Amino acid sequence: MNLARRTSFLGKSIALWVAITMVVLCVAMGALGLLIAAFIVWLSHLLGFAAAAAIAGGILLVFAAIIMGVGAFALRRRNARLPSLTSEALGMASFGMRMAAFVIRRDPSKALLAAMLAGAVAEHFSRSRSKE
Repeated sequence: MNLARRTSFLGKSIALWVAITMVVLCVAMGALGLLIAAFIVWLSHLLGFAAAAAIAGGILLVFAAIIMGVGAFALRRRNARLPSLTSEALGMASFGMRMAAFVIRRDPSKALLAAMLAGAVAEHFSRSRSKE
């Protein structure tokens, strides 16, 4: 899979996962909020308001730590399965060098014209940066 196609696929995949995750998180947070409120009301009848708030806060911290651990594990697994983008970028650069060598061997005048055009573009961008 070439670099542009891979980047496009990765961008679409990330956007879809972000959208799904946001919807699920909104629903889960609403449900969790209702459950926590019910738990605090029930616990406050048994122990008092201060103890109920302390216990609920501790439980929420444990939930946050579990979610962080699961997320970190999932990201490490996902990154381990992907091949390096550096190797693909080097492959594209190598392909570009081979194509440039092929064009130079086939028709040196086109290669000279392309080099002059690339120099002009580079000069244009370097001048516009130095003026700012």
